[in-house]
Amino acid sequence: MKYIVLFLVAFFCSSFAQAQLRSKNGYNVWAKEKIRYLNSRIIRDPYNPQLRVLMANAYIQDGRKYEAKKELYHALELDSTLAEAYCNLGIVLHSQGYGPEARTNYEKALGLDSTMVEARAGLGTLLCRSERQAEGLEHLEMVVRMDPDHLSARYNMAVAYHQVDDFKKAIEHLSVLVSLQEDYPGAKIGLARAYYSLGLLRLQAEQFALALEVLAKAVEYEPRNSNMHFAKGLAHLESEDLAGAELAFNMAIEIERDYIPALHNLGTIYERQGRLDEAEAVYLRVQELAPHMSTIESVKHTTYDVKYLVE
Repeated sequence: MKYIVLFLVAFFCSSFAQAQLRSKNGYNVWAKEKIRYLNSRIIRDPYNPQLRVLMANAYIQDGRKYEAKKELYHALELDSTLAEAYCNLGIVLHSQGYGPEARTNYEKALGLDSTMVEARAGLGTLLCRSERQAEGLEHLEMVVRMDPDHLSARYNMAVAYHQVDDFKKAIEHLSVLVSLQEDYPGAKIGLARAYYSLGLLRLQAEQFALALEVLAKAVEYEPRNSNMHFAKGLAHLESEDLAGAELAFNMAIEIERDYIPALHNLGTIYERQGRLDEAEAVYLRVQELAPHMSTIESVKHTTYDVKYLVE
């Protein structure tokens, strides 16, 4: 490989942290053996910066970030044009919360080699986490153009797109991510939330058929989320599909027994269908859960629509 680089820190599930966890669960012995081996090589060749970078990587695998930083700083003292050392130092600093210092090192790495994917991915992630999504997304988009299989860049990019309410873009990248690695941490939940957010927008815009389409996908990826089933029930209800709405509201109640809005809307459906005894039983349950509604009539005249979910 041209460069000796580490994996990028991800937004919610850091691949850097995962690498450390993996090392704790079974690779520490190998990391320590690499440290002993590299130490013997450094003793024989103390002015070789590449050996220092390799040693830093071994320290990181062993969970020893402080020693890793020392080796990377030493490598840069020996060769200030070593792009991979700047990149790896940026990743270590990023994982420790030193954002400005990490950014400086990422930018130095890219100044020396603009094709260094991990440095660009790190910089893009850092900018997005600093609420500078427009700049960060430019870098992350470039990363996936250079390396379409860069999983953490796709995940971080999807999160950033979600943060700026571009749910379609978030869905696009998360869908690719799931196709590349179905069990990527957080990907399916992220996909469910992106579909759900898009569904709420479409409900507010009274695009009920389109809302139902994406809310069905939301519950597919996160089937135990009561709010998603409730939103899906609203889409069915507004489309005059009372059977579908009844099923969706019942699913919300199955997940969350005292889900008042779902109970109320279920009562409304029963009333519209002439199932008056069932409607009254549900309304009484709502009144019991919400004592401020002193009468059945006050329960009936309460509304629970999409505003309940977005306020």
